[in-house]
Amino acid sequence: MSHTRPRRLSTLLTAAALILVTLVAGGCAAGEAGPADTASGSSSAAFPTTLTHAFGTTTIAAKPERIVVVGLKEQDYFLALGEVPVAIRDWYGNMPNATWPWARERLGEARPEVLARAELDYEQIAALRPDVIVGLSSGMSRQEYDLLAKIAPTVAQPAGDGSWAVTWQQMTRAAGQITGRSAEAETLVADLEKRIASVAGAQPRLKGARTVFASTYEGQYYLFSPETTASKVLLDLGLTMSPEVTTLTDNVNQSATISRERFDLTDVDVAVWSEAATDPGVATLLGDPLYTRLDVHTQRREVFLGTEANGALAFSSVLSLPYVLDKIVPALAAAADGDPATDSEYSAK
Repeated sequence: MSHTRPRRLSTLLTAAALILVTLVAGGCAAGEAGPADTASGSSSAAFPTTLTHAFGTTTIAAKPERIVVVGLKEQDYFLALGEVPVAIRDWYGNMPNATWPWARERLGEARPEVLARAELDYEQIAALRPDVIVGLSSGMSRQEYDLLAKIAPTVAQPAGDGSWAVTWQQMTRAAGQITGRSAEAETLVADLEKRIASVAGAQPRLKGARTVFASTYEGQYYLFSPETTASKVLLDLGLTMSPEVTTLTDNVNQSATISRERFDLTDVDVAVWSEAATDPGVATLLGDPLYTRLDVHTQRREVFLGTEANGALAFSSVLSLPYVLDKIVPALAAAADGDPATDSEYSAK
């Protein structure tokens, strides 16, 4: 995953002008939001509320009715709290309404508008008349934030965490604060933390086992930082990452490309690859003697996720993590058990 790219200056200036016109003509401030829905759990006493992020603070005056998501995975958190955004930013996977299987039923009959992944369309966002714009996992630039904040109160990524290192706990609590459902959010966090701890405790082979989270994307080989949201979940399950991988991936993208000659970095107790075993990139990997001679392969200590399972781990949300615990954790345990005969649906056949 890479950062969103700001538009060229001329485009930004044009968008800024249009935004100002829209604000004057249409009045899309957060103050237009309707009364809080106390019957469904939110409380008017929760507002006004102020959130701190990478570019300062944002105050939300009243419960937002029209939530626009410009981050890549916030929809899961709002849907978990019973709030359906009017627009969702597409990430990958070509999912209907940019909503993945574990969250889809929570849309009900709603069909949120889908915002393109590549660049923000400020005209499109302004036309949606948002009460709040949320980009906790957007990696937005200061320039993008300033333009969005002219449309509606905007919540950017947390300061100091890196664009892709926002934890699921932070995201849940922020969604709760934005919607006036903080008590519900805290319950979601507490319940899921207990479940993760219980699952980890039931898999002693994972405790202290070395792992990498890797990808064969577009012919390159990538390792991801232990600070990414997905990697943090692996660590919460008891797995560890080496200091060398930690150092290599300590950069703004929280990832590093490696050459074939450094496949040794993937020779761990459990190697988690984002692609499926049937992916062309994995086929190339599994045909490379520099990789296939390693113990991680000969002892079948690999987990090849594929689109849906990788999405569940990449989102690492309160809705997708139960999928991870139910389906991916058993595969991790099978890979870590030291028996080449043990496999899972995520093993190379």
